[in-house]
Amino acid sequence: MKIFQFILILFATVFATAQDFPGWEGHFSYVNIGGLSKGNNKIVAAAENAYFNYEPNLEFTSTFSTVNQLSGRKISAILYTEEFNFTLIGYENGLIQIVRDQQNQVLNFVDIVNRVTIAPTQKRINHILEYQDFAYLSTDFGIVEFNLDDREFGDSFFIGDGGSQIKVNQTTILDGKIYAATDNGLYVGDLNNPNLIDFNSWTRINNGSIKTIATFENQVFLTNSANSLFVLNEIDNSLNFVNTFNASIRDMRVSKEDLLLITRNQVFSYDENLNEDIPIFEVNGLDLDLSTAISDATTFYLADRNFGLLEVSEQSGIPTAKFLSPNGPILNRVFSLTAASNQLWVTYGEYDQFFNPYPLNTRGVSHLVGENWSNILPEGLDNARVISHATVDANNPDRVYLSSYIDGLLILENEELILRLDNTNSAIEGIASTADDNRIGASVQTPNGDLYFSNGLSENPIKRLNTNGVVEAVDISSVFDEVLSSSSTKITSDAQGNVYMATFKTGVMAYQPENNRAGRISSEINGVDFPNVTNANPIITALAVDNSNRLWIGTSEGLRVMFNPSSVFTNSTLNVSPIIIVEEDGVAQELLFQQAITEIVVDGANNKWIGTADSGVFQVSANGQEVLNRFTRDNSPLPSNNITSIAIEGNTGLVYFGTVNGLVSFNSRVTDANNDLSEVRVFPNPVRPNYTGEVTVDGLTEGANVKITDITGNLVHEEFAQGGSIRWNTTAFGKHKVASGVYLVLITGSDEIETAVKKIMIVR
Repeated sequence: MKIFQFILILFATVFATAQDFPGWEGHFSYVNIGGLSKGNNKIVAAAENAYFNYEPNLEFTSTFSTVNQLSGRKISAILYTEEFNFTLIGYENGLIQIVRDQQNQVLNFVDIVNRVTIAPTQKRINHILEYQDFAYLSTDFGIVEFNLDDREFGDSFFIGDGGSQIKVNQTTILDGKIYAATDNGLYVGDLNNPNLIDFNSWTRINNGSIKTIATFENQVFLTNSANSLFVLNEIDNSLNFVNTFNASIRDMRVSKEDLLLITRNQVFSYDENLNEDIPIFEVNGLDLDLSTAISDATTFYLADRNFGLLEVSEQSGIPTAKFLSPNGPILNRVFSLTAASNQLWVTYGEYDQFFNPYPLNTRGVSHLVGENWSNILPEGLDNARVISHATVDANNPDRVYLSSYIDGLLILENEELILRLDNTNSAIEGIASTADDNRIGASVQTPNGDLYFSNGLSENPIKRLNTNGVVEAVDISSVFDEVLSSSSTKITSDAQGNVYMATFKTGVMAYQPENNRAGRISSEINGVDFPNVTNANPIITALAVDNSNRLWIGTSEGLRVMFNPSSVFTNSTLNVSPIIIVEEDGVAQELLFQQAITEIVVDGANNKWIGTADSGVFQVSANGQEVLNRFTRDNSPLPSNNITSIAIEGNTGLVYFGTVNGLVSFNSRVTDANNDLSEVRVFPNPVRPNYTGEVTVDGLTEGANVKITDITGNLVHEEFAQGGSIRWNTTAFGKHKVASGVYLVLITGSDEIETAVKKIMIVR
C-alpha cells in the first residue's frame, strides 16, 4: 500500500500585494458566472478568470483580476469564508489562491500544481467545502484537506480502488462523516479516524455516478447522473427517492434554509419539509443558462453563463431580474482590437493559424467609450459570423467598418447596423466553391478616405470602398496569380496611401493607388530575406508601417523589416531583412528569432509593440535595436502569453493587449504628437520624496525641443520629442538625481516659432 500526503513547503506559497502593477487596468468579462459564495453581507461571484464582490445593502461592486494578482487561469471553484474573512479560489490547473480583500493581499498555493505524481489534466478543483477550520477540496484525483486557520495543506485522500485517483465532484459532512460524490459512486469516511488517508478507511456505499451532494436538515441529499434527487438513510446507507427532474442538474446547494437544485433554466427550492416552492424558470423572457444560484431572504441570485449575475425577487408571476455584473466586454477570448480617440472596439473572430474560420461562431462585438462598455449582440449585427476586425472612420468616429470572415463587410453608425455589403449587393466575391462565403479579413482607411479591405480566396483579393460608397475590385493579377488558393487577411497602408496585404503562403501583396501599380514581397524576389519554412513563404501574420515609413512584417517564424516598401512598385531592389541585435556578451542575435508574431503596432515615439503567440509582448525601440519592455504572465497582469491583438489609444498612451484569456491595458505615457503646444502637461507635479518613477511631458508636437533647466538657467536635460511626449528620470544628463527646487520646462516647436514654458517642483 502506498500512502500519499501533501506536506507544506514554505517556498511553495507565494505572497503578493494587489498593488504591484501600477499603470495597468483589467477589462475582463463578467458575463459568464460559474460560481457563487455568500457571507458578511456580500455576494462573491466568480467569472471565467476574475471575480467580483457585490454588496446588496450598499449596491457596491468591487472587481478582482490579474491586475490584483489573480492568476488569469480559469476559476473552477470559489468560497468566501466568514470565519476567516477571505476568499478562497480554486483553478482548473490545481492552483489555490487566498484573497484578503481588505488588506489587498493574495496568497498563492502551488502545491497541487507542482505535484508530479498527478497528471496535469487531473488537478482541477471541482468544489470547496468549509467545515470547522478546514476546507475540503474536491479534485479530479481525490480530496485535499486545507487548514484555513494555518493556511496550509493537510492530508490528501486517494479513495479509489487500491488508493487510485478518482474524480470527486463534491463533498459534504454530517455527524463527523465525510461523504464524497464521485463518478464511481458514493464514498464515506470517518473524520475522526486518524488513518483516513488509508484508502481502506473509505467505504463505497453506492456504485452509481453521483453528481452533487449536500447536507440539509441533518440529512445527506444527493443527485445522480439520471437527474434524480435522493436522501441518504444513514442506518443502512440506502438511498430514498425524492424526485426526478427533466433537465440535467448542474448544482445543488443549501441556501437561506432551503435546498436549491439548479438546472439550465430553472431553480427548484425545497423547504425543511421538502415542500417544493414554485421554481424560477423565466426571467424577463431571458433564455437562462444557469451555473448555480443562492438565495437570501426573498431574493435569489442567479449565476448565468450569458447574462452574468442576476438578482431576482421572489414574487408571483414572471419575476424581473436586475443585472449585477460589472461593466465589461462580452467575452475574454479577444481576437482583434481597434483603438481610436477615446474608444476601443473588440471583435471575437476567429480564424486559425491557417486562416480557416471553421467552426463558425456568432459572438457580437464590444465597444468601450471612456469607461463605459456597450456590447452589440449578434442579432444587432444581422447575425454576422466570425467578425474579425474593426476600422473606425477617421472622418466620422461614430462610423465603424466590421470585417466578417464569412459574411462580408458591415457598416455601423452610432452602434447601429446601417448596411451589410456582400456578394449580393456589391463587388465583394465569395470563394470559388461557395458564392456567399465572403471572407473579409480586415480593412484600412487611407488618407484620402477610401477603405481598402481583404477579400480572401477570391479573384480580386483587395477591394476598395470609395468615398461614394461603391465597392471596387483592385487589379493585382499582374503579381498575384494564386488568388483562389491563398487566403488573405490583415491589411495596412502607409502615409502615401499605398496598401499592403498579408497572405497565407504567398508573401505580402501591395497596391499603389496613385499609379495603379501592384507589387509583391515574397521569398523568390531578390532582396527578400524571409524566414526559411517548408512552404515558399512563411505565413504573414502582422503588418505595420512605422513613422519612418518602414514596413514591419510579422510571420509565423519571426520578424522582418522592409526599409524601402515603396520600392516594390518600381524596379528597385527590395530590402527585407531581420533586425540583428548584439547581446551584452557580444553575440549577434536575430530579434524575435523564430517567434510566432501575432501583432505589431507603432506608438507615438515610433517604438514597436510586438505580440507573440506564446511569449507575451515585446516593446522595442524605433530601430528595433533595444528591447524596452517585455511583458508576460510572470511579470505583468497579462492573463496569457498568447497575445491575439494590440491597440494603442494615441491621445492617452494607453496600450491595450488582447489575449485568449482576457483584455488588459497599460499606460505607456507615450502619446501621439499634437498639432500645437496648447495642451502641454507635466506630471507628476510636484515630484514628492517617495516618487521613484519618471516625469512625463506630453501634449508636444512632433520634433519639439524640450529643455529642462534649474531656476538659474543651468541645463539638466534636453530631448527632441518623437511623438507627443517625452519622459525624464529627474537626473542631470543621466548622471545624478537633481536637487530639490523649481525647474523650468522650455519647449520649442520644430518650426522654432511656437513655444511653451512650464514649471515643475521637485522635493527630495
